[in-house]
Amino acid sequence: MNILFLVGFTIFLGTVGAKLFQKLRIPQVVGYIIVGVLLGPSILKIWNVSTLESFTPLIQIALGIIGFMIGSELKIDVFKKYGRSIYAILIGEGVLAFVLVAVLVTLVTKKLYLGLLLGAIASATAPASTMNVLWEYKARGPLTTTLTSIVALDDGLALILYGFASAFAKSMLVKGNFSFFHSIGIPLLEIGKSLLLGAGVGYGLYKLLCYVKNKERAFLFSLAAIIITLGGAIFLKLDIILPAMILGVVISNLISIKSSEIFKTIKKFGLPLYILFFVTAGARLNIGVFLKTSMLLLIAVYLFGMGFGKLIGAYLGGLFSKAKEKVTKYLGICLFAQAGVALGLAMSVYHNFSLLGPEGRNAGFLVMNVVVAGVFVSELVGPPCIRLGLKKADEMWRNVTTEDIIESCKVSDVMQRDFCLIKENFTLNRIMQIVKEGEAYHFPVVNNSGILTGKISLGDLKNTLLEEELSPLILAKDVAMPVDKVIFQDQPLKDAFEIFDRRELNCLIVVESKDSKKVAGILEYYPLVKLIDKKLLERQHGLEEG
Repeated sequence: MNILFLVGFTIFLGTVGAKLFQKLRIPQVVGYIIVGVLLGPSILKIWNVSTLESFTPLIQIALGIIGFMIGSELKIDVFKKYGRSIYAILIGEGVLAFVLVAVLVTLVTKKLYLGLLLGAIASATAPASTMNVLWEYKARGPLTTTLTSIVALDDGLALILYGFASAFAKSMLVKGNFSFFHSIGIPLLEIGKSLLLGAGVGYGLYKLLCYVKNKERAFLFSLAAIIITLGGAIFLKLDIILPAMILGVVISNLISIKSSEIFKTIKKFGLPLYILFFVTAGARLNIGVFLKTSMLLLIAVYLFGMGFGKLIGAYLGGLFSKAKEKVTKYLGICLFAQAGVALGLAMSVYHNFSLLGPEGRNAGFLVMNVVVAGVFVSELVGPPCIRLGLKKADEMWRNVTTEDIIESCKVSDVMQRDFCLIKENFTLNRIMQIVKEGEAYHFPVVNNSGILTGKISLGDLKNTLLEEELSPLILAKDVAMPVDKVIFQDQPLKDAFEIFDRRELNCLIVVESKDSKKVAGILEYYPLVKLIDKKLLERQHGLEEG
């Protein structure tokens, strides 16, 4: 099949699938994965192994953007405020999942090295699908902040645990000695290289953006920096999410004001890449693994140990660090998803242990299949669990912007209903009395039937006030300005803002409908902006204290 057609077809089906699952109140990432399974080698075979491999660069860019966006949330003040609970929960959920899976797998298989390997991999959490759910439901609050930090740091913890486990497992298989350098040194060295790479590129980008004023050019430089970071990570054989995440951390903390626009643009650009990433992730999953009875018990043990370990570990970590109640109660159920890091570590086991003889090859094959099956289940179950946690913590739809508020309102929701009408036959003296008694700057002028005929603003009265001796003779209709643009009360509020921006007006008269010129209210630009800001604060109120 033509590759461009396949890409377009995949994005289209992924979008449709996501929308269908959203209708069922299931996170859209599940829809992407299900579409991938349908299109993949397991069922329709539209995506095959060679085609999937050819999309590796695009998938890597998607992962890089996800890492960059995670970094945008990791501001220094977040760690100052939640640092203790973040680290306690991270160690609690990661270590307990590791220990529980290691013990259960060892009891089932009677092989400690398998338990150690699968336990280390179980400590990882999928940042991509987790962040996708947080973005989809515009989550904001202590739970969201802590969860974002945990999934960002989880990769590092998983690498360290895997370093220990891998060294122990190899020494058991080859009857060799335990190597401290290989168990601790290599993972720490990899993390250190990632920190240096991300921070180095990030600092260079920061210096460059200090001189760039054009938004489009700032976006292009930022995207280039992400891709350069990914290229460096691949060249140095590093996990690609970590350096990209550090890049995002540097930019969000050094240029916090300008960076918000950059992150917003990068996120929009990455949307089709996210769809491809999750669809191809689903296409890589082999549902045939579930048909092998011998694997079912091991898969069940792995999933139970991972899920229960993260649930209890996060709870205990929250209690120990005296985290906020909603964080302690609901964070654990948000940590079930696994994907890229777990698969990457499983692939590492498969390649490295296959060189250690028949038993090593068997161990690599077993670990790979268990993790693939675990990823398949956790990617289906994890996102709905995250949604449940966010709902219980009341953090869904909290990370709204002014654009979201405007999109959700009609003109009638925000227009000023308490206003003064001026009739055409009012004298200047009476008009001035109305102006003195009120606080408005703009006044609709109507005839005796209440039909709009014009408007008066304080600016329009400026010259007229100089003619004091004529004030008894001057009527409202003599000073009223024609109204060349009105808005209807049932129109979307965004239409009003488009008019304000396009026509450089600062007041709109609101009429009842297209067929009626009766005045229903007024919209003044500056009071309206203050009202939108107030609504935004109300939607976000109490989140940091809750």
